[in-house]
Amino acid sequence: MKVCCAGMAPAATVADGLARAGALAGEARTAGADLLLLPEQFATGWSATEPRADPRILRSLCRTAAEHGIWIVGSCYEGYLRPRNMAYAVSPEGRVAAGYAKVHLFSPDGEDAACTPGTVPATFEAGGVRFALAVCYDLRFPDLFAHYAACGADCVLVPAAWPAVRLAQWDLLVRARALDGEYYVAGANAGAGSCIAGPDGELVGEERGGLVIGEIDLTKISAMRTALPVVKDRRPDLYAAWKECL
Repeated sequence: MKVCCAGMAPAATVADGLARAGALAGEARTAGADLLLLPEQFATGWSATEPRADPRILRSLCRTAAEHGIWIVGSCYEGYLRPRNMAYAVSPEGRVAAGYAKVHLFSPDGEDAACTPGTVPATFEAGGVRFALAVCYDLRFPDLFAHYAACGADCVLVPAAWPAVRLAQWDLLVRARALDGEYYVAGANAGAGSCIAGPDGELVGEERGGLVIGEIDLTKISAMRTALPVVKDRRPDLYAAWKECL
């Protein structure tokens, strides 16, 4: 299963963004990718205080996925009064396989006041791989990623609009979450920095014309978890008891 992370910058209009996503889907499929990951709010641009829901976005993702026969994970807002910041996984048949609402909203810029947070994780199966979903700021919260590891996730997909001034932190956190969970973490960022980290925390894949493409190798996950069984050796029973003492 090959994942392609596309680091497209926000478009001038929604129509332009959707057209660009369609072109990227074709490029990713031609390059041999099975799944295309787009950045957070790729069609409207991320805004903490003025989120813009547009029903055309999800419909277009479904059409594009079916047209190119590729999985697509894209982000858009859902709802109009304090909307949810969503990531959707769409199958090559053009059907929504999973939806995830960003749990951790970016309070420093006021996203928590403008949007409604999600409350549940989300996973889906594709090509024999169990994928999980997170969005941007979620990357700073290891509990979500530990949950996905415990649920048997093989790869967490993270659409993001991470600022250039903190790209070093983005790179570190993508790699750290992958190493923590001993699985793959793929991040598509608006602009620069899109990457894929393997279960040993090292970056994998290759860049082709702005696209980062990497293979999700389940044997490497198994080998890492056998050599260093971090996921198995966690003590969630103790962690829960410690929380009660705070």
